[in-house]
Amino acid sequence: MHSRKFVLFVACLGSLMLFSLAASASSESAGKSSVGTWKLDLSKSTFSNTTAPKFEQIVVNTDDADYLKWNLKGVMPDGKSYIESYDGPIDGKDHEVVSINGSHTIAYTRTQTGLQWVMKDANGNVVETGAGEMSADGKTLALKGTITTTNGKSSFTAIFNRAQ
Repeated sequence: MHSRKFVLFVACLGSLMLFSLAASASSESAGKSSVGTWKLDLSKSTFSNTTAPKFEQIVVNTDDADYLKWNLKGVMPDGKSYIESYDGPIDGKDHEVVSINGSHTIAYTRTQTGLQWVMKDANGNVVETGAGEMSADGKTLALKGTITTTNGKSSFTAIFNRAQ
């Protein structure tokens, strides 16, 4: 049970990161886009009341005003890998996140500063909420949110650096 909830946490975290990337698309008119490869910077990220992944990378393929497509891969603290992806609208409605670790949905909403999301498990319970924002230079993505784990509510700030 703990392992499954951690996997869900990691999957949610990845989804959040992607949300943040999409959120930055609203800044595309200023020359910023989240399309590209992003790697988690563990030295600048914080995870309260839960364990951080060993590695996480997000590839954003599409980041339009109303559409987002991303792929995530990562490694949990125990060395197990996880993969998930999203290919769908930014419309505030629940849409499936494809994952090797179980079923969950996410609803993205674009704001003036970025993207917000709500993730639910297979039973429809909210397991994560968050928001993302891209730095002015377009090189850093900050994802902040709250996730529900076996230890209760946990907050996180995940900092991703543009790799490409």
